[in-house]
Amino acid sequence: MINTNVILTREQKSAIAEALDVSLDDLEELRIKASNKRKTSFKDDFSMIFKTNIGTLAKMKLTPTSFRIIIYLFSIIDYGNILVNFSQSRVAKDLGLQKSNVSRAFKELFEKKILIRNAEDDHVYLNSNLCVKGIPHKFNEEQMGKFKRSKAETEDFDNSFSFYSVRK
Repeated sequence: MINTNVILTREQKSAIAEALDVSLDDLEELRIKASNKRKTSFKDDFSMIFKTNIGTLAKMKLTPTSFRIIIYLFSIIDYGNILVNFSQSRVAKDLGLQKSNVSRAFKELFEKKILIRNAEDDHVYLNSNLCVKGIPHKFNEEQMGKFKRSKAETEDFDNSFSFYSVRK
């Protein structure tokens, strides 16, 4: 962190006071932080995984096809963990799998609540106790609604996060 003193003109002080909506007399001290550390940026979409539940997933007796599909689904989920334009035939085609094997795998994934079909909107979600695409506190209202619908606590998967709201 760099510390320095800066001398401001009366006009600059007035502009700052006006921008902060305070009187010039109330403006006593102004601190500016500068750092040579760069923020990290990502060049691709990302998801956060929850280690404990991913460890549990690895220990489950799922078929290799089911595991392959789960990894693929991590790559296609949208914000709120919704699977947009979801279809088993698309997954079969994209992964080069037989439709019958994909159908059996999806039955298993729904039974284990790795995948969730929401009764209200009929969308399919990847259980957000495994992973979440994006950063939930930055979600808009629609994305947060989808995210909440994607959560299913089960005997196998612990609750990985809490919902809270910040009052303004």
